[in-house]
Amino acid sequence: MALKKTYSWKMLVFGLTMLLFCPLSWECSAAFTEKITVRYSHGFSVEYRDNVTLIKVTNPWPGASTSFQYLLKPRGMVTPGGYEGYQIIETPVESMVALSSTQLAFIDQLGLVDRLVGFSDPARAHTSSVRAAARQGRLRAVGQNSTLQIETVLDLSPEVIFTYGTGSFRDAYPKLLEAGLKVGMIGEYMESTPLGRAEWIKFVALFFNREQEAEKIFSQIETRYLQLAALTRELTERPTVITNTPYGGHWSIAGGNSFTSHFIQDAGATYVWRETGDTGSIPMDIELVYDRGLSADFWINTGIWTSLSQATHSDPRFSAFKSLQTAKLFNNNKRVNAAGGNDFWESGMVQPDVILADLIHIFHPELLPDHDLFYYRQLK
Repeated sequence: MALKKTYSWKMLVFGLTMLLFCPLSWECSAAFTEKITVRYSHGFSVEYRDNVTLIKVTNPWPGASTSFQYLLKPRGMVTPGGYEGYQIIETPVESMVALSSTQLAFIDQLGLVDRLVGFSDPARAHTSSVRAAARQGRLRAVGQNSTLQIETVLDLSPEVIFTYGTGSFRDAYPKLLEAGLKVGMIGEYMESTPLGRAEWIKFVALFFNREQEAEKIFSQIETRYLQLAALTRELTERPTVITNTPYGGHWSIAGGNSFTSHFIQDAGATYVWRETGDTGSIPMDIELVYDRGLSADFWINTGIWTSLSQATHSDPRFSAFKSLQTAKLFNNNKRVNAAGGNDFWESGMVQPDVILADLIHIFHPELLPDHDLFYYRQLK
């Protein structure tokens, strides 16, 4: 009997506490039924405290000295004190705008397209649910960066705008914050691993109380990816790989600690710039990349190229590249729609395992002989 009385007393105290902080509903109690755990991402962290969820984005762009902090609270809950500098957002969010195609797969996988009211360029979207929303007139174009239509965004009155930053004057987030809008900064491109990049689905889920769904989706992604990566772990023969193409007098390469570099490593190959410690892109002198790339076995992620002839027309010296002579150029543009939207940067965000399977088949076809390339194609 004493145990029963003690239990009842604790429940009464809990109930009164919840009513104090959340007088309009019991949604507060649902906020922590499913907590997320960040295991791979180095760009954001999550803390549960005072019946609210605290998120911090610490690495939004290369060399960033700015961080973004969020306090997510259930609707109707009184905001606790002591959280100056946080953007206060009520959850679940009912409307949003997205300014990058890399965010669409997260939104689609979480079943949140019905809450998407604006996107930078709906015509370029590859995700079918987003394209359907655009055709039905439920999605407006809002532009991005220097073409961002602030008036259109204000007219839509989204509860949050998911964007990204580069640290340059072209970034949209200062204008959005100045206009009094809530800005969710997604820095997935700064992650050093493919799984760290995919884990940003949890960041998006937090704003909509979809933690349980995000954990389940990510767990499945993680399992598939790690099973594939295990196929190449003991390989001793690892071909060398270069990436990207020159533009405007420079050749921006993926850093040696980037997710691209880790894709190559997990696929059983050696990235020629693996010794660099950068997570983002690095502008290199063309002559330097030329010397390193001359003997590379494979060349991947070749921009807009769709044929080998485009490589030699770009620079006749490329005809001396080993990869060109052996026709081992592969580009990640197999799934591009008529408007130029590339699904590699959409569904590829939540299918790093499929990207990895493509690369394993490219570098070591004997390991996955029955795999058909999904995102990549061989240039001919």
